[in-house]
Amino acid sequence: MRLGESIHLLELRKAYHAKIVLPKHNDGATLCYMGTPRSLDATPASTAFGKLVNAAIQMDGISLAAMLAIFIGWFFVDTLVVTLGSLHRGVRFFDISAAIADPTRIFFGVDDSLQRVFFALICLICLLAPLWPHWRRSRLAWASYLAPLALMLLCGTLLYAKTSSEFFPAHGAASPASGVIRFANDLINHASGLVSRHISIGVGGYLAFAGSVALAALGLRRLSRA
Repeated sequence: MRLGESIHLLELRKAYHAKIVLPKHNDGATLCYMGTPRSLDATPASTAFGKLVNAAIQMDGISLAAMLAIFIGWFFVDTLVVTLGSLHRGVRFFDISAAIADPTRIFFGVDDSLQRVFFALICLICLLAPLWPHWRRSRLAWASYLAPLALMLLCGTLLYAKTSSEFFPAHGAASPASGVIRFANDLINHASGLVSRHISIGVGGYLAFAGSVALAALGLRRLSRA
């Protein structure tokens, strides 16, 4: 008897958890059996890295190859090469901001600084910009394919303007010091012209520029079709 009572109590307990008793109506008591609610399947939200990976998967092979060429050309291979006698030094693209701020860094090397880290982050943003149209569907998003080429052209223009400008500003045209300043500028510009013959574009510059042009062409074509 005790075993039967125990089994009966277990059955009653299971039935209690498996049903909800509704209040009595005028025509009698009504029971509504409901199963215990199932736990909802919680799908974890996609991370930003996962979205970037999905966007990269959607890209075509030519775009991925161009981005890889830019990445190698900017961060691993020299963009500018200086060969002057026994001096042989290279400057990579992500160090070009230091050369723009001080062109003598092309010959004496680039020191680690916050400016270098900040410009490296800008390079990464421009490099990953072509993933944007595969992440957010928009017609104008295809213009992000132009970001690497725009950055290279901007840096080249700034470096050329910095190296070709006057090193010493002349304050007065009639003052005796202005003649000395003009002579110093002419002498430095003449020397920089001789030195510029020993500066050439490295493999990294050609590799990154080719990848940037390819990406820009693809972006303009898809922008016109969108």
